Amino acid sequence: MNAIERLKRDHKVLRAKLDVLESGLRMGPDTWFVLREVCHTLARQLRDHIRREEALVAACRDALKSDAVTHVTVEHHDEPERLRTLHRLFVADQGHTLEQVRPMLQEVIEGLRHHMDEEERELFPTIERVLASRASATPPVTVTPEALEETMTVNRILQRFPRTRPVFERMFVNISYEGCDCVDEVAWRHGMEARELLEKLEGVIGAAPVEEKSAC
Repeated sequence: MNAIERLKRDHKVLRAKLDVLESGLRMGPDTWFVLREVCHTLARQLRDHIRREEALVAACRDALKSDAVTHVTVEHHDEPERLRTLHRLFVADQGHTLEQVRPMLQEVIEGLRHHMDEEERELFPTIERVLASRASATPPVTVTPEALEETMTVNRILQRFPRTRPVFERMFVNISYEGCDCVDEVAWRHGMEARELLEKLEGVIGAAPVEEKSAC
């Protein structure tokens, strides 16, 4: 999975969360706590996605138009701020109603969708061209087996390190359904930080190297 594919996968996960929020709004006040928890998870996922995206933009900054970089920077400030405001409204002691929260939540949903569509249409193709150009000019590098990374799939980890299976089982990860998903996505889905899950996995792996086999 290359860098742009990773960001597009992030977008797919974020869009799924926005669909849940939109459905919850249609269902009414009974979904208040569901909306609150999904907003909290969305904020965490968005933070991690922005970190990855900004690192890639910084690496390709010279090839990007200054207004495009500025636009991304502004959006990456405004979107998390709106989610933080929403979170404060959801947990406020004075008790806000869904109708009070609805306008800002709809603004977040529409704004994030528009921003992701815009990035995939305008920003990502430019970055892909830059990365492709650099790859063709750079000789291939031999990579040694790496430590666990959040982009590795569950199946890949299980193939290399079978002793990690109990960690996934304790999290109620459905291997047949989630096996081809990356660790960070599985962690998000089960309410855990990717780094926290990686630390649990690394804790049971030990130092012995295991031959890597083919997996998703």
